[in-house]
Amino acid sequence: MTAVQYDRDAEVAVLADCLASKRARQEARNHLTGIDFYRPEHETIWDAMARLDRQGLAVDVTTVAATVHQDAAARAVVIDLMSAIGMPDAISEHAAIVRGWSVRRMLLTEAGRVTQHALNPAANATGLAASIAARFASIRDSGTVVDDVTALTVTELLEQTDDEPEWLIPGLLERRDRLMLTGEEGLGKSFWLRQIALYAAGGLNPLDPGLRFEPIRTTIIDCENTWSQVRRKIRPVAADVARFGQSPTDRTMVDCTSRMDITRDRDLSRIHRLLDAQQPGLVVIGPLYRLVPRAIQTDDDAAPVLAALDTIRDRGCAVLIEAHAGHAIGKGGTRDLRPRGSSALLGWPEFGFGMRAVASQYCDLVPWRGQREERTWPTRMRHAKDGSTRWIPHDDAEAPTGWGAA
Repeated sequence: MTAVQYDRDAEVAVLADCLASKRARQEARNHLTGIDFYRPEHETIWDAMARLDRQGLAVDVTTVAATVHQDAAARAVVIDLMSAIGMPDAISEHAAIVRGWSVRRMLLTEAGRVTQHALNPAANATGLAASIAARFASIRDSGTVVDDVTALTVTELLEQTDDEPEWLIPGLLERRDRLMLTGEEGLGKSFWLRQIALYAAGGLNPLDPGLRFEPIRTTIIDCENTWSQVRRKIRPVAADVARFGQSPTDRTMVDCTSRMDITRDRDLSRIHRLLDAQQPGLVVIGPLYRLVPRAIQTDDDAAPVLAALDTIRDRGCAVLIEAHAGHAIGKGGTRDLRPRGSSALLGWPEFGFGMRAVASQYCDLVPWRGQREERTWPTRMRHAKDGSTRWIPHDDAEAPTGWGAA
């Protein structure tokens, strides 16, 4: 006997409630999407009502029947709904029943996949456990529906006004951007990422302090350096920012930790608690090799790590992370600046750059992946000529003295 996987009466009740009231449709979309319906014809009717609402048209038996006329099963259900009594005030209760069955089906499907993978002797048990936990957590946390509109016609898409970017640093970093920085050891990768955070917390563009904006809260999670080392590096930068803009010290949180494993709930929850308390717009974390206890060699190794990093991004933050470059030497005798390990790391960030020394106190910022958005990142940087080690853009046409020296 096939196990029952849905409640037909609840699905029909939701559709009847929605046909009876626009308010009921709006409330239902806070709980459901089309895929929560088990019967395809019910999903078709739900999508038809959403489409009519987006077009500003009437939603009733006649208009819905006309919209689904090519689907005989859906049209038959619409006709049956003519005699159904909608109860808009009960929509939340009816939607909760439909959603509950949808979650049960997702759990059953995921449990089947887990069984298959768990019985595979070649699977990495630790990585598999982290991946499974993340997938079940995703099902658990998917109950709040923000918007049921998952697809638009091109006409509907082009009728919408283009959204303004939600800038953290205008022209440079937008909320939820991801940047991964690699480079040669000891060149100043960590320093530059901290510099970006501190300048942003002071309301200054780190590439052009003359450009000012509303300061943002930032968080630096350093898994490699001691408190003393970070204090010495941050002190002069914070003083520079305070001299030209607002002091960044009260808007920047710093946490120096030992090696972590962000694929485990204990360590990731610690990060989440810090971010939830401060609610920063920008997070600098890393280096990557200190966030997991083993090398990230395969896509299976990378998947839970990137998923964990995305939970940080999902809190509305831009995420800046340092990673180690590979050891391979290219045709020109130069070091490969792509991140070491799984190729999945290449596709994760919006911006991937490597720092390459080209002369004393000079470096190139070399992209190892195409930018998803056009931004004003420099191609060459140098240390400021005030005796500090802060990086500033160097866009002169001529190369510095000693150009090409490592």
